[in-house]
Amino acid sequence: MERWNRNLRLVLWIRILFALIFSLPVISLYWQTHGMDLADVFWLQAIFAVAIIILEVPTGYIGDRIGRKKTLILACAMASIGWSIYAIADSFIWFVLLEIVLGCGFAFLSGTDTALVFESLQASGRAAEVTRVSGRQLSLSHWAEGAAALSGGLAASVLSTECLLVASGLATLIALGLALGISDPPRESYSHPRGTLYGIYKIARFAFLRSSMVRYVLPFMSVCSLATMLGVWLYQPLWQASGVPLWLFGVLWAALSFPTGLAGHWAHHLEQKLGTRRLIMLMPLFPITGYLLMAVLPGWTALCAVYLVPVLRGLAHPVLARFVHEETWSDKRATVFSLESWLFRLLYFTFGPVVGYAARDWSLDAAFALSAGIVLVLSLPLMLRLLAALRRRKGG
Repeated sequence: MERWNRNLRLVLWIRILFALIFSLPVISLYWQTHGMDLADVFWLQAIFAVAIIILEVPTGYIGDRIGRKKTLILACAMASIGWSIYAIADSFIWFVLLEIVLGCGFAFLSGTDTALVFESLQASGRAAEVTRVSGRQLSLSHWAEGAAALSGGLAASVLSTECLLVASGLATLIALGLALGISDPPRESYSHPRGTLYGIYKIARFAFLRSSMVRYVLPFMSVCSLATMLGVWLYQPLWQASGVPLWLFGVLWAALSFPTGLAGHWAHHLEQKLGTRRLIMLMPLFPITGYLLMAVLPGWTALCAVYLVPVLRGLAHPVLARFVHEETWSDKRATVFSLESWLFRLLYFTFGPVVGYAARDWSLDAAFALSAGIVLVLSLPLMLRLLAALRRRKGG
């Protein structure tokens, strides 16, 4: 029992340490000092998305094959290497290569940590607590992200961005040490007699075609992830255009974690009070409203609307992931969650550069309005299908 509870604490700390990206409040400006414009920034993130697209499902499959502990060790090692070398990068090509290394590290983490939390709870007889525990872990990791952004933004006025990047490398190195203490919960190890690729195909067919709920939940979760990320690299140019001093960037970026953290902490309470279907209907409204207000409100008033968008980030995963846990076997769980992240990255690769070109060639207001339109068009039909599946699940 104690080792499974220790797993929960270790995963929480690993997530917190991965969230300590001290350079985030100023990284967009850092890229621009190396000759990149806003379109280049979005292309860089699109390439990061492609790295995840290529690696996400295979790394989830590896996690199901070799175990959670070894997979988390690989994730921490690659993230530590990536952040540390990022500090000496000085060109677009260098940034591309390191985004791929970091993409690999985050791909190994993605899905594996979620699966490990559920399996540890299951092994200790607490599987019913998954929404509460996942929400709490999500909340605390975002508080950590906010604290890192606050301290990193303030430090940016006296320290170079390179120092902040090295600090993130040290944080993930500590996470590597913690990963060594993980205990793999009892579970079956998945392999298919017809080989790895066919095994991945079978899991994908289940997730997107055969399951009763997962095939509706995964696409909606992916669009929710896209919704919160689509305009995120426009925030720093918005602050710059609004005359925000550099030392305040960290404060404003840190504050982005508060709506996410609060939403994650209260997600299970809101679900109990409003019901799952009503809460799902509210989810897309936060980013759509936020982006529209950023597009139409003038000056500093637009800055307040930024904080509506990350509310969705705190609500979506704790509420929706439960359906994946309930309908997925332990030997396939990390792969299924990797499919969700894979689809999100594919969507970002498709729509992210479009928003970047809109910001560069038209205006920030146009880019925010376009982001709202993309979220509306993608989320509405998926939300309606998910709500219909929930009605069927409850018998009408």
